[in-house]
Amino acid sequence: MSSVIRSLPSKERLQQAKRLSFEIFDQFWNPTGKRNPAKVLRKPLRGPQVVKYYGDNNAVPTFKDFKKWFPELKLVDPREQHRQWYVADRKRRNKGAPKKKSS
Repeated sequence: MSSVIRSLPSKERLQQAKRLSFEIFDQFWNPTGKRNPAKVLRKPLRGPQVVKYYGDNNAVPTFKDFKKWFPELKLVDPREQHRQWYVADRKRRNKGAPKKKSS
């Protein structure tokens, strides 16, 4: 058993190999494990690239837009109506959001 332990590389040698591996694969070497922004900086930028791919979200009119454009039709949004019913139902069963503190 002792011959197996002698044949294993030392901690320093393993550390050197690990560091070399990080350099080869262009990874950030952080042996102490301190927090750093490398993970965030490695990510691709989002903002303009996402907008360019998905397009402008305001290009498609929503239900609110139609309701604002045609008030004489008195349109009712079924999703909003269901949400309001759900909130009222939860309040009836005392499962709603708590009241805000008044000063």
